[in-house]
Amino acid sequence: MKPGLPARGAPFRHKAPLVDAPALHRQARHGTAQYAVVAPGASRPMFEGLVDTVALADGLVLHRVDARDLQGVAVHATLRPGLRIALTVGGKADVDFGGHRLLLGPRPDGGACGAVVAVSEPTAFVRQSRRGDIERTVSLTFGDEWLRRRFGDELQPCLAFSRRRLSVHPWNASAQAVALAEQMLAPPELDGALWRMYQESRSLDLAVEAFACLGGAIPAPAAAGLRRRERARMEQVRDLLDSGQADQLTLDQIARHACVSANTLQRHFRAVWGKTVFAYLREARLARARLALERDAVSVAQAAWIAGYSSPANFATAFRQRYGMAPGQVGRRA
Repeated sequence: MKPGLPARGAPFRHKAPLVDAPALHRQARHGTAQYAVVAPGASRPMFEGLVDTVALADGLVLHRVDARDLQGVAVHATLRPGLRIALTVGGKADVDFGGHRLLLGPRPDGGACGAVVAVSEPTAFVRQSRRGDIERTVSLTFGDEWLRRRFGDELQPCLAFSRRRLSVHPWNASAQAVALAEQMLAPPELDGALWRMYQESRSLDLAVEAFACLGGAIPAPAAAGLRRRERARMEQVRDLLDSGQADQLTLDQIARHACVSANTLQRHFRAVWGKTVFAYLREARLARARLALERDAVSVAQAAWIAGYSSPANFATAFRQRYGMAPGQVGRRA
């Protein structure tokens, strides 16, 4: 458990030092790592914001960061074996897994650069940030037994990847994955088991997309009847929606882009992504508006235009329903 974090892993705003004066180097551990936090001034707070780690289920651990670095902090860790996915949806994360450096963060199209990391033996991890840096990250660790219970012998490629000594696979996460991570960073007011159930349900949705990037080893169950070429077309449609190039297109125009009929597009898209084309597009545009509010400090009216709303009031209602906060709160949180 991280110093200063509550035992149950409930969300909180951390404004206390993560090390005890006068030490500059503090050793600690939680369920997935043994680590040390290093900062210039041990008597001052290191982070302001949310930093927590919680076990959602046996073998499934969630770690969340939604915080500002107040000093310039280095985290050195020894990671325990497991399969990890990491997604940074705000700010940036400069991390190193056993000599593999990654820069994680949001993309201009509303998606984000994430990673799937396999560790089969204790491995060095380093995270470095500068004073004033913001990081908004969700990371999940899946133990080998969790993977076996969930998939048995059906996911041999995924299991084989998880047992490599060290392997890092880039994950070009969709806007939908970003929206899921946003929900995990700002969940509704729930207590105990309901809070963990809420987080676990979104963790599973993230895992489906992240594991699928390992080579199509885990197709969505509803899409199992589609041929590989049909799934690939729907992935291309998703990328088009995430890019913003389809914001002004009709369903027929999007269907022509995919070389299918509108009815086929709707049927196949729902099979792969679990929602209609325009439901996905609406969420993708909200995610881009959220990113613009956070990264570019645009006005609420400008964000409403990015999201496709002519009325800022209607945009604010949709934004609050999706993210649990008003658009104007995003800049204050950052």
